[in-house]
Amino acid sequence: MKKLLKIFCTVALISVLAFALSGCGETATVKNAFKNAGYEITNVEPDDSDELKALLKTDEQKKDIEKYKVFRCKHFERTATVVIFPSEKTLKEVLGETTFNSKTKDGYIKGSCYLVKSCTDAYYIFKNA
Repeated sequence: MKKLLKIFCTVALISVLAFALSGCGETATVKNAFKNAGYEITNVEPDDSDELKALLKTDEQKKDIEKYKVFRCKHFERTATVVIFPSEKTLKEVLGETTFNSKTKDGYIKGSCYLVKSCTDAYYIFKNA
């Protein structure tokens, strides 16, 4: 009986971890797409990102700025900035439903990743990631 309980707990723990970490999949996919295209990826502190600060409108969003992640991609003169939100729900709240739906349709959103600033080449890399 103890062995069966141990197996059940192990399977449950693995399942919970798999679901918790699955949100990271889009971020890794996007970063890898840029790396494969020859872009250099640089992590940016959320407090140092003017693009992120421009998106956050409410004091509550600004107070939780450390929950966001930002990375810049650069290849010669071509650059892009991607903001990673804590969740897709948070991204929708920050942008508003209309803008969120429009940006998703246009290919600027993948999961909780939002392509804020880009050149044409970077846009297609992000969109096809």
